[in-house]
Amino acid sequence: MLRPLKRSDLKLIFSWRNDESIRQASFSQHEITWEEHSLWFQTMLADKSKCGYLYFNEDKKPDGVVNFTELDTIQCTAFWGLYANPHAALGTGIRMSLDALDHAFNKLRIQKLNAEILASNQRSLDMHKKVGFIEEGRFRDQYYNGNERIDVIRFGMLASDWLQSSRELKSRIAKLKVLNNKTLKDSLS
Repeated sequence: MLRPLKRSDLKLIFSWRNDESIRQASFSQHEITWEEHSLWFQTMLADKSKCGYLYFNEDKKPDGVVNFTELDTIQCTAFWGLYANPHAALGTGIRMSLDALDHAFNKLRIQKLNAEILASNQRSLDMHKKVGFIEEGRFRDQYYNGNERIDVIRFGMLASDWLQSSRELKSRIAKLKVLNNKTLKDSLS
């Protein structure tokens, strides 16, 4: 489930965002300050082309953040970004993606959703492919992390792609639930 971000969420997501694993996968890899974090939130609230959501898992606990940016209501396009709580259970990214993509295509009425991912972020690249995004381009040496230049991979998903991908994704999530329940049952035996 997604809920619009609130000021009261900032402390929690600040700790997630500054986790080493999240920073290394992001375009802003430095440890952000509280002032930067607060300004990001204020800017998002003031800019109609941006919106952010807190993702809640099946236990109704906050477990991730989803952002939509460059929302264009005329062209019906946007970019997205997301990250899970660094200590989230396996499969959280897929479940969060299902809710976020459903929101993008069914609530925000996006016709095309875009993503840009660092080529060094294999986990995110794999996840985007699993949920149905199509690689549309590579910006060679686009990003400099202070140490090396890294390619940026551009992905896109159309609303029509989502119709097919959502069925497949829901099936994968159902299989994950069965596997998790079996693992839990086995560990209690």
